[in-house]
Amino acid sequence: MYYIKNGVMALPPVTIEEGGHYWRAIQKINLFDMKLYARAMSVFGQQKMRMPVHPLAVQKEREVVNEAFARLRNVDEPLDESDVPFFWHIPKASGTTVKEILSRCYGLVRTEMVKPPQSLDVYSKYILNVDLTTKESIEAAKNLGFIENGLADVVISQLSLEGATVFSSYHMGRAFTIMRHPVKLAISLFYYRQIATWEPTYRPEYKDISLQDYIELNGYYDNWMVRILTNAKTGGLNDGHLDLTKSIIKNKFLVGISDHMPDTFRVLEKRFGWKEMKEGCVKEKLNRPSNSNKYPEVARGSKVWNVIAEKNKYDMGLYYYALELFGDVVQKMSDTAKMGMEVAT
Repeated sequence: MYYIKNGVMALPPVTIEEGGHYWRAIQKINLFDMKLYARAMSVFGQQKMRMPVHPLAVQKEREVVNEAFARLRNVDEPLDESDVPFFWHIPKASGTTVKEILSRCYGLVRTEMVKPPQSLDVYSKYILNVDLTTKESIEAAKNLGFIENGLADVVISQLSLEGATVFSSYHMGRAFTIMRHPVKLAISLFYYRQIATWEPTYRPEYKDISLQDYIELNGYYDNWMVRILTNAKTGGLNDGHLDLTKSIIKNKFLVGISDHMPDTFRVLEKRFGWKEMKEGCVKEKLNRPSNSNKYPEVARGSKVWNVIAEKNKYDMGLYYYALELFGDVVQKMSDTAKMGMEVAT
């Protein structure tokens, strides 16, 4: 009666964790309302995607991008002992396997929140309990001073821009990432979100729709990599966004490719000087990838494949550019190794 008299604002704060047990139970009970809500959000999301982008908004995006990535070393700059490796984790692009290798094979302390609230505690010997998953948590993490105190050997975040802000001119970030073909990534993510009950992005309602329907939803979030790198979270994209991301990837990120993981780790070992604690560890982990999910294959060139590719045309352009950069690095390493062998003989 108290809350009725005093209105909704007098209700006690909700303590149910999104994605938690009670949250999922309520979702299940209200399944049809959840489907209606998801549809409404998809329509709203597409409306935002279609909004024309004002030039001042674009200018502001560029300022944020430039300020954040100024804290990362250029790829061609020599490695400084104060530099801290920064892994931009692209979802469903072998990121979990990479994290396992960093800790279990190289013995590196990496960031990941194990137990809230975030702290400077280290779990399982190699995991610093720091949360870099949201803009707010990143701001809180910076106040912990974990970079200045040299507590992390590798900083990891899905947010390339916000994550880069933890570094400074005294402790620059040295960025790398692993990219996956955008069509394969989108397919994997669709099926993963149907089963990943432990993830905040879990969407049981996706079990009731086809991959084609998912891709054609009005609120489908396209070109994730380009949007994250350019701070263009909503609104239209154009060739200028793609050109900017190409420049960022070329100058600021050492890029690996998920379809070429052995070569990717040879490149990373060469750049950062990482060495296996036990010979063969990396190969073993790559042969048994972590957090992988099985799902129906989609034929390259099929209707749904082409629809996904078209929806993510800017990510496709970025991926193929990154593939060229990766090929050049691998070829250069191979040529250098051959020259060394010739000199030795």
